[in-house]
Amino acid sequence: MNIQFRYGVLCEPLENQANKQGYTLGKKVETLEKIRVAINMCGFHVATNSQVDMMFKKLNKQVIESLSVLKNE
Repeated sequence: MNIQFRYGVLCEPLENQANKQGYTLGKKVETLEKIRVAINMCGFHVATNSQVDMMFKKLNKQVIESLSVLKNE
């Protein structure tokens, strides 16, 4: 499974990125998106680059665990 997500400020929402790869984040989409925004805010205001990298790694793990195959309608 080779799934990639981008978490930057100007990147598409996580659900859109997942859908383009044939997946969905299901019920956790809103929470994961809020976390992504919060990490980006921390990067601008209080966290070091290494702290932000660590937070994004943890978020990526949660995103990957939340994925399920998108059903074709």
